[in-house]
Order: sequence, then structure tokens, then C-alpha cells
Amino acid sequence: MRTGCDLVWEPADTFVDRRINLDKSHVWPFRNAFAVDVRFLVLDRRTEVPLHRPDHLEVVVFESGEQLYEVENNIRTVTKGDVIIVGDRISHRCLPSGCSQRPARTVVLSFLPQTVHAGIPFGEDLQYLMPFNLQGPSVPNVIHANPILSREIRELIERIRPELPGSTERSRLAIRTYLKMILLALVNHCSEMGALRRAFDLRRESFARLAPVFDYLKEHYDEPIRVKDAARMCAASPCCFMNLFKELTSQSFVVYLNSFRVAKAQELLATTSKSIAEISLETGFCNQSYFTVVFRRTTGKTPLAFRLAGAESFDRPGFQMAVSPPSTVKIPPTQ
Repeated sequence: MRTGCDLVWEPADTFVDRRINLDKSHVWPFRNAFAVDVRFLVLDRRTEVPLHRPDHLEVVVFESGEQLYEVENNIRTVTKGDVIIVGDRISHRCLPSGCSQRPARTVVLSFLPQTVHAGIPFGEDLQYLMPFNLQGPSVPNVIHANPILSREIRELIERIRPELPGSTERSRLAIRTYLKMILLALVNHCSEMGALRRAFDLRRESFARLAPVFDYLKEHYDEPIRVKDAARMCAASPCCFMNLFKELTSQSFVVYLNSFRVAKAQELLATTSKSIAEISLETGFCNQSYFTVVFRRTTGKTPLAFRLAGAESFDRPGFQMAVSPPSTVKIPPTQ
């Protein structure tokens, strides 16, 4: 493992100011398809940036210094030992520092949700992301003065760093394991907070309510599945089902279903010699033309380009984890 002496501290504006687009979205410069990155950023803000929403998820550990931080129009001070959980559903920013104020130093772990489950989330994979999905005006995203938690997260980030950029199956497995350990620590912390305990309980109840749909998708993804049929499995109206499903997965049911089918198609393209037409039908698409449109929209490549490239970005172990969630890591229930 690399030691602290070879850390490269970079100015934060390189990764914020210049990467906020016209929609006020902060686009992180991930270096490859395996979207996990670790940066050591110096917050020496002298000018204002607008409230912006990240297109990714972040865990930020404050190493030193002090910073005014605004989230959803609430301003608070963050300092050494604090941890910020940044979801893609909230707007935030760091405010300009005083001239005499020592710049804050932060360790930033950035990732996309699909890195956790490497495909399509089920069950526990969704629960790992609860601290991010529950954020809102009534749910704080700053964990103050918890040196044990911040030290644990910092050490796990140091384990992730030498494994980047995740160019082998073993390194991707290691990164995903350490990332899940960080997320589990955050889940355990948040579920013990009185203000969040009820929210976590309600979210787990929602997971249980949707379980029949997830179980059905695993076995029948190649068949026509209408929203009203999925809603019936949950004993909910179509409107209620669609709202609940999007709240838990951040995707509509149709987008989620198509993404699951595309993930299955990637496996078949990478591991069989079946024609694209055969694969499109086998994965539940009505015709090859529509399959190609959805596949490209989801992966950025056509099915043929994916196959000709040797499916180098296909992560077979990760896909298996996505279809059959790991049962070795148990998230304890709230008391």
C-alpha cells in the first residue's frame, strides 16, 4: 500500500469549477469505465460557485482545516474528522474562505452507484446506498466529530487507492469489497442515529414490498412485463408502484428493466456466439432494431461494437454479483 508521503494534493477547483455544466451538474472526470476515483483536494475557495448537483456519489473525509459548506440552502461548518456523504439528489457547494483561514484538506472518494453492484441492483445492493438515497432537507449529510468512523473510512480509502484504476478482475473485486465496507460503516452509523432510524426502517419496509418484483425479474426478464403487472405483485396501484420504485432505485421501472436486460445481453455477447438477433429476443426485446437503440443508450456502444471490442469492459464476476446479491455481508436491523 502506498504511504501518505506520496500523496498529491490538488486544488479542488480543478474538479469543481471547471466541471459544472450549464445544468448545474458537477461531472466527475472518471478515467475509465470502472467509475471509482480517489483524490486529495485542497479547498482554498476564493470565488463563489453556484449550488450544483453531482452526477456521482462522494464520501469526503476532512483531514484538516475548516470550511463553510452549504447544502440545500443550509450552511454549516465542517472541520477535521468530519465526514460528508454527498448524493446525486442534493445541491451543495463550499463557500469562499476568509483570506486568513487555513485551506481545508479533504480525501474524496467518488464513484457511480453501479460500481457497487456492477450492473443492476437487487436487495442488499440497494441498501448499501441508503445513506445517499435518503438525503434531503430533513436528513443531514454531514457526520460531525466522529474520529473512529472517519479513521476507518480513511484507512479503507487507502486500501482502494493502490488498486485503481481497477484494470483487472482481482483489483475490481478488491475495490468493490473495500467500497462496500465503507458503505456498510455509513449504513450502520446512520441507522443508529435517532433522526434516521425511522427513515431506515421505512426504507427497509419498501425493499421488502418490492422483493416479489425483483424475484420475478430474475426469472422472467425475457417476457413482457407491464407496469400494472409489477404493481399487482406489490399490492399497489401503478402510480404508487412507480413512485416507490423510482424512489428506491433512482430509475423508472421501464429503464431498470431495460438495463437489466442489457446486462444479460452483455453476458451473452461476451460468452456465446449467438447472433445479435437471437440475443435480442432471448433478453426480452421485441426486435433487433429496438434492442440496438436501448443497448447503445445504456452502454454507449452498439451490440456489434461491444462484441468486436472483445467485451473488454465486461466484468463477469461483477455481473454475477448483480444478479445474485452477496449473502455474506449482512446489514444489521435497526433496534
